[in-house]
Amino acid sequence: MVQEPKAFERFLLQQNILDEAKLTRARAEAVKNDLPLVEVIPQLGYATAETAYRALADFCEMRFVLPSKMQIPPEIIARVPARFATHYRFVPVQEANGALVVALSDPLNAHLLDDIRLVLKRRIEAVVTTPAEIQKVTKELYGVGADTMERILISEEHAGEVVNLEATGMSADLGDDTIDASIIKFVNELILEAVQSDTTDIHIEPFEDFLRVRYRIDGILHQVPTPPSIRGFHSAIVSRIKIMANLNIAERRLPQDGKILASFGDQQYDLRVSILPTPHGETVNIRILSRSSMLLTLDQLGFQAEDMKLFNTFISKPHGIILVTGPTGSGKTTTLYAALAKLNSVDRKILTIEDPIEYQLAGISQMQVQPRIGFDFSLGLRSMLRHDPDVMLVGEIRDYETAEMAIRSSLTGHLVLSTLHTNDAAGAVTRLTDMGVEPFLISSTMIASMAQRLLRRVCENCAAPTQLDPAAICDEFNIPEEEVRQGDFRKGRGCDICRHTGYKGRMAICEILPFTNEIKDLTVRRATSLDIKRLALQQGMRTLRMSGWQRVRQGITTAEEVLRVTADA
Repeated sequence: MVQEPKAFERFLLQQNILDEAKLTRARAEAVKNDLPLVEVIPQLGYATAETAYRALADFCEMRFVLPSKMQIPPEIIARVPARFATHYRFVPVQEANGALVVALSDPLNAHLLDDIRLVLKRRIEAVVTTPAEIQKVTKELYGVGADTMERILISEEHAGEVVNLEATGMSADLGDDTIDASIIKFVNELILEAVQSDTTDIHIEPFEDFLRVRYRIDGILHQVPTPPSIRGFHSAIVSRIKIMANLNIAERRLPQDGKILASFGDQQYDLRVSILPTPHGETVNIRILSRSSMLLTLDQLGFQAEDMKLFNTFISKPHGIILVTGPTGSGKTTTLYAALAKLNSVDRKILTIEDPIEYQLAGISQMQVQPRIGFDFSLGLRSMLRHDPDVMLVGEIRDYETAEMAIRSSLTGHLVLSTLHTNDAAGAVTRLTDMGVEPFLISSTMIASMAQRLLRRVCENCAAPTQLDPAAICDEFNIPEEEVRQGDFRKGRGCDICRHTGYKGRMAICEILPFTNEIKDLTVRRATSLDIKRLALQQGMRTLRMSGWQRVRQGITTAEEVLRVTADA
């Protein structure tokens, strides 16, 4: 039973969802932005979306449903093309008494149901849901960009074919303009969905019979639902990404790396593209770097207060070398950028050499290595010394020449910050000696080594108190049983906000190894990393697992998450 919009306004007043003042403002916003009144109410914070649309359903004498909570039969989805569901903004949810039940968010639109009936040639029964539910369920049922894929498939027999997009032309069957515009739209949808999901990496991986798309969110890979027909357009998708990244679309035998600058709303992103050849086509990785995430201060990284105080003491030293260690994606560069931001002032000259430059820092001179022309880290370091810097950042120490230049730079009165790929803080010493650096040089220059990892945070929306098994926890973390009984332990139950993982967002934990005189003595004597770590523990160093346990006790993360990312204590 469809009612007039004015009558709905009176209904909202009667139900005390709005008062006259709120209604007047909401009506003005709706007219200004050409939106339905019910959509504006949640945007203004007058009610939740569910409350507003439940009221709309009551007014129209319709059921309110949440399609994401329903089991929707696959055969119903198969009867409704994705392009129709997307265009008319509805979701088929079930069949009842010979009618197709569709969930929509605009039942006041008198022509919408007539259009759906005409297109599907079915008897339709409408129920009400929120626009967010429709958007979410459409992607889950049909896959990201499913409507775009359908538009560029002329007929069903093309679905299994491999469509080639070459630099010289496109498949004549599909029409140049349609394919080009649709592939651009699909790639944009894929990237936009990733950005909105807080994704750090997009993986596009071709196999013999299918194309897999995965997003890495909070360090964990999640498969993205995509239409089966996407396999046929793999070459076209890769060609579009290559064009965006200014790469050679004709070269398919060699790896290629490129960069895309993108903006979504007022946010700026750097998209780092890497392409590798495989037997079934080129696999693509797109790393998404948000410029705002690189502007974190040291206090925002999530370190414990005592760790932060110690680190601030180290970066205040006039000379020496500080190493941040850990695997790729553990937040090393973000930590070093935060340190540079703290040190950045008019009385300090700061130079960096990176591969690549992840974010432009105002007031700091940055260089990017260019291996193709022989401009590497060691050459850059030699040139940097002629510019009389106070602080130098070396993106990564990869070989003996870079390590030796970094060490000698710190010997001549410069503070050097860099990263190293080792599993723990003590491993930095043995890694440098393995490269060929003399132990006496390491002991003379090293201020500290810091290992770092990123832990997923418990989702605040669905967090609930939980109990831990003292026997198992004490054994894994090497702690007394009393500690297990005193913590404020929490675990996420799983919700839509955290994609039902129980985690949302990440934070850093660290293991800081100060180079005391005793540690320097062990270094000169070429002691193993195990011996160095043992002495550091006696001197009060907290391991990564110990640091993680502190976060577990505070209810910020879980014991399972700490055990996943850290080695034995």
